[in-house]
Amino acid sequence: MRKASGRSASLDLEAGQRRAARLLAAPALAVLALTVVIPLLFAIVLSFTRYDMITRPRWVGLDNYRTLLTDPVFGTSVLSTLYFAVGQVLIGIVAAFFTAMLFNRRLAGGAAMRTVIYLPQAMSYVTVALLWSFLYDPANGPLDAILRALGLSPLNFLTSTHLAMPAIIAMSLWRNMGYFMIIILAGLKAVPGDLIEAAQLDGAGWWRRLAHVIVPQMSSTLFFVAVTWFLGGLQMFTQSYVMTQGGPVNSTRTIVYSLYDAAFTSLDFGRACAVAVLLFLAVAVVAVPVRIKQQLNARRLRHAH
Repeated sequence: MRKASGRSASLDLEAGQRRAARLLAAPALAVLALTVVIPLLFAIVLSFTRYDMITRPRWVGLDNYRTLLTDPVFGTSVLSTLYFAVGQVLIGIVAAFFTAMLFNRRLAGGAAMRTVIYLPQAMSYVTVALLWSFLYDPANGPLDAILRALGLSPLNFLTSTHLAMPAIIAMSLWRNMGYFMIIILAGLKAVPGDLIEAAQLDGAGWWRRLAHVIVPQMSSTLFFVAVTWFLGGLQMFTQSYVMTQGGPVNSTRTIVYSLYDAAFTSLDFGRACAVAVLLFLAVAVVAVPVRIKQQLNARRLRHAH
């Protein structure tokens, strides 16, 4: 009888805890539904309509999606977005990793230098874009002035179809690298020193220790940084809007810029919602498998312990 009563009390306690958890989660779930789920469903519905916020929405089925998938300008924006996202990830991870490796050693003034590198992250994209627009300015900017002083021709960074996107990538790396460098540095601190010392005792040089010990131990951290940085790159807009307005010749026009242009220049909110849905699907294709992998890894760890 005592065992039965004890089990009943335990079940009652668990049920009470579940009810309390649901009550505590309800406000957050309500906010999530109002700010994410309902707008997303509304955007999906509007993506099948022609809507200009003046007349009533008119159902057009898949016309918006057909138009987008056959539009060469939208195709260019997709390629430009991938160029930006992949470019900043490939360059950024290498730069952030080796910067973190440098700061992982005891350096005089290391804390102050880390703060300086991280400071651009505290600035808004608009501020950083305006600052770098001045640096790239062909008439008054210092970069082209230095080239002229050296007897070289100015490069006109933001008006060249070949240099505009690399110039935006450079600005974005300057702003974001400090944040991801801190994450990588935390991963470096977690690498067991015993493994590195054992490899060193076995005669492994610096490069072999890096390739066979440090990087494999940091694979999950580097994977997280790569995915997070890439997903952020897919949503790039402010840099392109402030610095080049999508030009020259659509060379810096991104998916989100196409969304903005459809909604607020053409007043075609149905097309804009179709762009948003396609972008959401692209992000989901990357993010969902990553989330599933994280859950599987966490489950394996729980079973291992």
